[in-house]
Amino acid sequence: RDDQGRFIHNFGPLNRAGGERRLNVAVTRAKENVQLVASIHYTDIDLNRSGAEGTRLLRAYLDYAQNGEMALERTLTVTSEDHFDSYLEQEVCDFLRDQGYAVDTQVGCSGYRIDLGLRLPDSSNYLLAIECDGATYHNSKNARDRDSLRQSVLENMGWQFYRIWSTDWFKNKSVEKERLLHAVQEAVTNAGNKKKQPGGMNRNLHHNDIAESVQEQFVTELEHTETVFPKYQELNAMRTLSQAGLSFPGAIRKILETEAPLSEEYLLKRIVYCFGREKVTSVVTRQFNGLMYRYQDYGIERRNGFLYLKDQTEFILRIPGDRRDIKYISLEELAAGLYALIKQNVTTTKDGLFKTLTNLLGFSRTGEAIVARYDKALELLKKEKLVVEEGDLLSLA
Repeated sequence: RDDQGRFIHNFGPLNRAGGERRLNVAVTRAKENVQLVASIHYTDIDLNRSGAEGTRLLRAYLDYAQNGEMALERTLTVTSEDHFDSYLEQEVCDFLRDQGYAVDTQVGCSGYRIDLGLRLPDSSNYLLAIECDGATYHNSKNARDRDSLRQSVLENMGWQFYRIWSTDWFKNKSVEKERLLHAVQEAVTNAGNKKKQPGGMNRNLHHNDIAESVQEQFVTELEHTETVFPKYQELNAMRTLSQAGLSFPGAIRKILETEAPLSEEYLLKRIVYCFGREKVTSVVTRQFNGLMYRYQDYGIERRNGFLYLKDQTEFILRIPGDRRDIKYISLEELAAGLYALIKQNVTTTKDGLFKTLTNLLGFSRTGEAIVARYDKALELLKKEKLVVEEGDLLSLA
């Protein structure tokens, strides 16, 4: 790539007629081994930008170097007649064809096939792999591992991947159809951009980590939903405490009416100057506890380091507005966020769910402390029998 990140498909003699012979000489003369060093992946080579046989074979060789025998077994075939493993596949296929899209069934080789392949009309270029959890999925002893491997391979080949769950499809068909059409239209748009952009591959197709691929797919799906979480907004705690006619617990109550549940430590950091200090010390904590005497009379509850309104039973995730460290967000609020995300997707991966929540809360990465906090919140949902965990998959109970 050049200084601007553009990838120019200029492979010298390989671009010319007979250039494949030079490649043959380069890769067949070693007596013991070949070590290939490259600044690109095979998916960076866009065959639409070069029709030379040498370029095509260079791409195939890079594929083999990266993926081994799997690359040799990747020749795609399509059944001459439609074949469906489930009614869901047939319904999805018919729906897409009714919308004017070209769809093939059982695309792949030997027993290694995807359910539906969306391609450009009058072309053999596939844009989207569509998988349905039909008979093949349920009959497999290790369906999740099989599908993860398939997805990893397809993405290495330059495919985009989309999964349809039968529970979602039959429960809310209109919404699922709209989401499917959005994914299809996005795939078609990306295909058009490939012809204009150097390298021609979507940036998400270079991930070899299966778990990260699943996470990214889940996050992408959530971006198209309509769930809106309110923003967390802080009151000016110092100003509230100084209001005339308010006792100390009364002022705290007023703050909680906007911010509950609220971390006591976080509150003390914001009002520490009331105690003539700059840092929260044991002295500050003792003084705070003294001023909070008979806090119950003001409809306040204290538990696990947080302040709640009395009889507060409903919680909702609040996103920044004002940003909070993970330890200052109550487990009940985190659990409410996790439940809302699971509810709108029916079934999700745990890692993908956590990554999505991390993005919503504005954190740059899902570190150990954040994961530990999420796990505790998830335990609340499982304890209430709202969520079931099977392996890495989470679903509503």
